Amino acid sequence: MSRQEVIFTVEDNNRDKGKEFIITEMSAWDADELAQDIFRAMGESDFSEIPADVIAMGCAGLATVGLSVLSASSPEVARTLRNRLMSTVQIAITHEGQQQVRKVNGSIDFEEVSTIRKIMDKVFQVNFDFLTIAEG
Repeated sequence: MSRQEVIFTVEDNNRDKGKEFIITEMSAWDADELAQDIFRAMGESDFSEIPADVIAMGCAGLATVGLSVLSASSPEVARTLRNRLMSTVQIAITHEGQQQVRKVNGSIDFEEVSTIRKIMDKVFQVNFDFLTIAEG
């Protein structure tokens, strides 16, 4: 089975409206490695206490605290983790009827911080939400 791909189209009425991003699921190995690095960053940044239920959820727990961890980490750690997450995102650009897809370039592809935040949420969802423990 191939990795999941999700198309995220900005619908907000802002400067990024209509931009189309393609998020590709990480390999299981890369997702697990990233999860471990994020948990390490939580410990190193004294990210309050890691709730026991979050630890028990493993990778899925990251979906609930992921962006908060990046905010609490040192700038260098946060930048590294963010770049690894964003490496799974491409932008689809249509020019004169031809569509081209390329890796995102943060300095030119985003005009709104809200777009970055929504894409980061979606990246976490694509890579970690499938592990969420079902409520009974």
